[in-house]
This record gives sequence, structure tokens and C-alpha cells, in this order.
Amino acid sequence: MTDRASTSAIPRPGEVTGKPGGHRRGTIIAIVLVALTLALAAAGCGSSKSSSSSAAPATSTSSGAASSGTTSTSIRLAKTKFVLHAGLAFGAFHRWIYKPVKAGYLAHPLQHKAALVKGALAAAFVIHELKLALADAQADPTLSKLVAPITALQDKLKSLPSDMKSGTANPSDVLSANDQIGSIHSLAAGAGQPITEQTPATI
Repeated sequence: MTDRASTSAIPRPGEVTGKPGGHRRGTIIAIVLVALTLALAAAGCGSSKSSSSSAAPATSTSSGAASSGTTSTSIRLAKTKFVLHAGLAFGAFHRWIYKPVKAGYLAHPLQHKAALVKGALAAAFVIHELKLALADAQADPTLSKLVAPITALQDKLKSLPSDMKSGTANPSDVLSANDQIGSIHSLAAGAGQPITEQTPATI
């Protein structure tokens, strides 16, 4: 009886005992599962970082667009352009409007028809240049004090093109406009932007 029991307890060749082998196999499976979990977690982090970095340029781009929009509303070199446009406006006013009126051309419009037509064209040119100078003054805080007087001068001159052409311009309005121009000259010089008058080659 004892011999049979002992013989049956001895494992046969090729037979795998249950407990030790099962424990080792379970450990291997656990290690594999942990490795797979870590690999998946790493892949997820990489994907998340990639998404974040790809989103970053989009934010940058929108930010750049906003900043570009702000820049587009301002005028580059506003002070330099203001001096240029105001100088052309005042030069044309004195050459083709103020001097002929001061010389009495409006008293005899039929005798000075060509000069008055030239004065009408000059008045339209002056109004255009004042519009540009006003935009420049509005774009730069240094020139803010010039906005109101330039606007007032525009109002004074708005009917001058047709009045000069017809010979019905009021000389006192032209002289008053000249005084306003003198005031703008003083304000611009006080703001550090003296205006040098320039006579356009042609009107």
C-alpha cells in the first residue's frame, strides 16, 4: 500500500505540477498587463501634448490678427503726414485764394475769371488736404489740440469752391479763414510740429 501511494505521488515525466507553475504564470501575466497599461498611458500623454502644441499656433495667430486689426486703425507716421498735408493746404490757399482776394479780384470777377476758376480748384484741393490732415491729427495724441480748429476751418471753406468759381465768395470769409490758418500754425508749432507751407506745382 505504501509503495503504491509513494509511486502515485511521484510526478511522471512531462507532467507539470499545479501550484508552483500556476503561480509563476500568474506573475508573468500580471507583469505583461502592467507593461501594456504603462504603454497605453504614455501614448495618451503624447497625444495630449501633440494636441496642445498644435492648438498653440492657432491662439498665436488669432492674437496676431487682433493686434494687426488694432495697428490697421492707426496712421503710420501721422505727425509727418500731418505737416505735409497741412503745408500743402495752406500753401495752395495763400497762393491761389488769399492773394487774389486780397488783390481785389472778387470786385471784378469778369476780369479775373481764369484766376477765380483756379481759385475754385485750389479751394477743392485745400479741403481735400485738410481732410487728410484732420485724420492725421486724430491719429496722434500730440496733435489732439489741432482737431477742433481744423474741423472749424473745413466748415468755413466748404462752400468756397463754388463761391470762387461764381465770383460770389465773401472776402471777409477768406480773411477770417486766413486768421484760422495762422492759429493752426501756432498750435502745431506748440505741439512740436511746425508747418512749412508748400505751393503745389499744379492744381
